[in-house]
Amino acid sequence: MSWPTVKSTWLDKVIFLGTGTSSQVPAIHCVTGSQSHCITCTDAMKPGSKNRRFCTSLLAIGSEPGRPDTSSTILIDCGKSFYESALRFFPPNGLRKIDAVLLTHPHADAILGLDDLRSWTMKGCIQDYVDIYLTQECMQTVAQMFPYLVDTSRATGGGDVGALRWHLIDANTPFQAGPHQVHVQPLYVEHGFVQNGRMPFGCLGFRIDSMSYISDCHYIPSETLDKVVGSDVFILDGLKMKRHTSHFSIPQAIACVLDVSIRHAQRNLPPPSLALITDITHGIEHHDFSAQLQSHMKGLTAWLYEQNMDVKSASSEWWKTIWDELENEEHERLQLSVSCTTDKAHPLVPSMHLAYDGAQIYMSKNRL
Repeated sequence: MSWPTVKSTWLDKVIFLGTGTSSQVPAIHCVTGSQSHCITCTDAMKPGSKNRRFCTSLLAIGSEPGRPDTSSTILIDCGKSFYESALRFFPPNGLRKIDAVLLTHPHADAILGLDDLRSWTMKGCIQDYVDIYLTQECMQTVAQMFPYLVDTSRATGGGDVGALRWHLIDANTPFQAGPHQVHVQPLYVEHGFVQNGRMPFGCLGFRIDSMSYISDCHYIPSETLDKVVGSDVFILDGLKMKRHTSHFSIPQAIACVLDVSIRHAQRNLPPPSLALITDITHGIEHHDFSAQLQSHMKGLTAWLYEQNMDVKSASSEWWKTIWDELENEEHERLQLSVSCTTDKAHPLVPSMHLAYDGAQIYMSKNRL
C-alpha cells in the first residue's frame, strides 16, 4: 500500500535507516535454535525483508524552495547499527555528506555509532567535520563513553578519530542545525525512569518542517503534543502490542495520533496526512500486522461516518466509545467493540502504517 504524499516547505524526502529496537530484528535467539517459531525473525533473514530492522534512525533531506544549493541531510540518531544501515541506504539514494546529527537520548541504539563518523571526516575524505546537536545530559554520557571524540588529545592507537563539532541544545528551545541553519524544534518526552524508578528519563523527539518524529517515549506531555500540531507527518514510537515501561505500545501510538488529529481540528488545521509507527520489536510481523492496522483504522473511520461525526462535532477521545486500548494490549490484537469498515477517508483518522527500513516519505514542496 502506497503512502500519501506529505506537504512541506523545506523537506524533500525522509528515509528510514532503521525502525527496530536496540536489539534489532531478527533476534539472535530466534534464528540460532534448531527450530524457529518466530515468523518475524524467520522472514527477516530473507534479503529485502520488511521485517529486517536496524536500530531506529532517520534521515531528513531538504532544501530551501528553489535553492538546491542549500540542500541538507540531517541524521537523527547514530546508534550501533548506523554504519551498516549507511552502507545499505546511502549509495542507492545518492547520499554522501551528513550536514547535522541530532541525538534524541544517550542510549546505545542512539549514540554507539558516533565513532563510525570518522569514515566521513578522516583526512577530509567526505567532509571536514560533522556537527552534532545534543543536550547537556546526553553530552555527559557521550563524554564518558567516547572521551576521545570530545577531547581528541585523549585518542590512542593511530589517533584517527572523527572530527565532530558539539552543539549543546535545550530540550524546550528551537535551534538551527547545519551549515544552512535548518530550523529544528525539540520535542521533550519521557522514556523510562532513572534512580530506581523515582525520576523520569528525559528524551527528545524533533520537529523539522512538517515532520514530527518521536521514536522513544512512554509519556508525551500535552505541551509537547501542541508543538506537533501543524505537522503533516507524525512518526511515533510503537514498540509492540503490550504496554512497556519506556515505550509506547502500538495502541498508545494510535490513540496519540488520534489525539493530535483532534488538536489540529480544534485549531481549524488539517490533521496529518500520514502517521507512521517505528521502534518495533520482533513481536510484530510487518505484513500480518499491517493488514490488522489497516482494518482497525478503517473501522474507526466507518464508525465516524455512521455517527455523522465531523471535525467540529467530534469530542476529545471519541474513539474510547468503541475501542478499549488496554483490552487490546492485554489480548495483543487490535479490535473494536463494533464491526464496521469503509474505504473512505476521514479527516480525523490519518493514514497510518508501520514504517520499515529503507522506506521513504516523499514531499510536495511549497504546499503548507
